[in-house]
Amino acid sequence: MIEAVGLCRHFGGRQVVSDVSLTVVPGEVVGFLGPNGAGKTTVIRMLLGLLRPSEGRAAIERPVGYLPEVFAAYDALSVESYLRFMARMKAVPPADVPRVIGEAGLDGLARRPVGRLSKGQRQRLGIAQALLGSPPTYLLDEPTLGLDPAQVVDTRTLVKSLAHERGAAVLLSTHLLAEAAAVCDRVVVIARGRIVGEERPRDAADLEARFLRLVGESELT
Repeated sequence: MIEAVGLCRHFGGRQVVSDVSLTVVPGEVVGFLGPNGAGKTTVIRMLLGLLRPSEGRAAIERPVGYLPEVFAAYDALSVESYLRFMARMKAVPPADVPRVIGEAGLDGLARRPVGRLSKGQRQRLGIAQALLGSPPTYLLDEPTLGLDPAQVVDTRTLVKSLAHERGAAVLLSTHLLAEAAAVCDRVVVIARGRIVGEERPRDAADLEARFLRLVGESELT
């Protein structure tokens, strides 16, 4: 389970997140949608415990499968060696590495150095390390960034299966309305550091209209 209750965060006297509350229960994918600078990354960092809230509290069932928006790895290591290293860091049996290589679509790349991976291949490596140990919760920040269309479809299917088939709680941050509509059971919309609405998407066009209305109304208040 993922829960935020009244989260607030100030930087230098400026409030960037204000009274954010959200819940993600096991078995669902919740989209976290908002304009650039809306506060999504700050909220995610507070959920992970990387940033202390100025007010409120955050709770998340651990371990957490986390994919940051900008994923970095050790370029000199091979894909398999990097995942084995991450498995040790997470106290996950090394036998789990072949599974996540397959699920992330990295078959045939196990011995390739990380420094020779394309942007899309690096993103899939980031997904693979998040999958290690089959954690009960996931925080995925732009998981399809840099992927080609076929890989986007595969990744969206994988994300849905994490919740709907394996019972994980998944919070997915994205700026892609089509992705939110295709993957998420609910969408939480944030603008100017505040939650401005919650939607159950029917299709991308419907979500786009409601998203623009919610964000537009927040800009007027």
